[in-house]
Amino acid sequence: MEDCYLAMSLAGISCKKQHDLVRKFGSSQDLWANFSRLHTLKMILSDEEIEKLHEIFSTSKLEDYKFGLKKVGINYITIESEDYSQPLKNIFDAPTVLYCKGDKSLLKKDCLAIVGSRLCTKYGKEQTQIFAKQLSKAGFVIVSGLAEGVDGIAQQQVVDCGGKTIAVLAGGLNNIYPAIHKKLAESIVEKGGLLISENVPNYLPKSYSFVQRNRIIAGLCLGVFVPEASEKSGSLHTVAFANDNGRSIFALPGPVSSSKSKGTNNLIKFYQGCCVTEPNDIIGDFPQFKKQKAEQKRSVQLGFDEEIVVNALADESLHFEELQQKTQLDTKALNSLLVKMEIKGLVQRLPGNEFCKKN
Repeated sequence: MEDCYLAMSLAGISCKKQHDLVRKFGSSQDLWANFSRLHTLKMILSDEEIEKLHEIFSTSKLEDYKFGLKKVGINYITIESEDYSQPLKNIFDAPTVLYCKGDKSLLKKDCLAIVGSRLCTKYGKEQTQIFAKQLSKAGFVIVSGLAEGVDGIAQQQVVDCGGKTIAVLAGGLNNIYPAIHKKLAESIVEKGGLLISENVPNYLPKSYSFVQRNRIIAGLCLGVFVPEASEKSGSLHTVAFANDNGRSIFALPGPVSSSKSKGTNNLIKFYQGCCVTEPNDIIGDFPQFKKQKAEQKRSVQLGFDEEIVVNALADESLHFEELQQKTQLDTKALNSLLVKMEIKGLVQRLPGNEFCKKN
């Protein structure tokens, strides 16, 4: 029940306690229906938390809160919503409420995180831009934390190239951090992207909020790419969460003399097979994108007559004479064209002088 989770979020109840409460009552619906029994759960909640929940459950405070969210253009989804990300739902201590601005359908898409150093080098900036652009064009929704450095550079690049990105905030949606990225946050929403936070809109981020945010970044994604990171970079927390939850890890090697690359170079030593040197190394790790890329490449290579033949063979195999009649191409020209298309791997010649489209 969405109102139950929203009420607990408003009361400042931690995700762990929310999950414990729902398990104790059996479901969010049962918890909502029996809020008067909260006083029996002092092992889970403090007296102050119980008092806050009682006030919210028994007054119009929740409805006023929902009206206030709508007024400032903030939506919300809960862990029981259809729009909630399935990969995120499966992580430990998954956020029960996500406050959103923008296209929440992106949460159901194939996502890839790009995170890294806040104080990146020229090399780190250039590589982040190259990878962010190509991975976005390949079809990934790029996820990051809107931080300075690699995060912001990646998300700005995605916005500039017309891709989609999700920014996961450590603070509330009314407190964009860092402040220098307020314009970028606005651009992300305007260009069809998404801002999300598990914290109430006016929440000011604390030091631990960033680690909490990193688990969401990792949980949303198929994998995490780190183009540049120092030995103690916060992005390595995201990598740890990703590894613990079976996500793919990718790291770009950097100069061994650079302290800004020490974190990524260590990842390459510790995680077998995570080293990448070009975007295709990541794209090729996911069959759905590899196939899509091949199909896109194939369609770009099609000439006008080739496209006529491919369309004619879209649903069935045809004898040469049937294909000639359907395409209205000259017999000699069609024969020559089919030979070329066989070499390209676009069509296949079958017994009996029949042809079919090659998948």
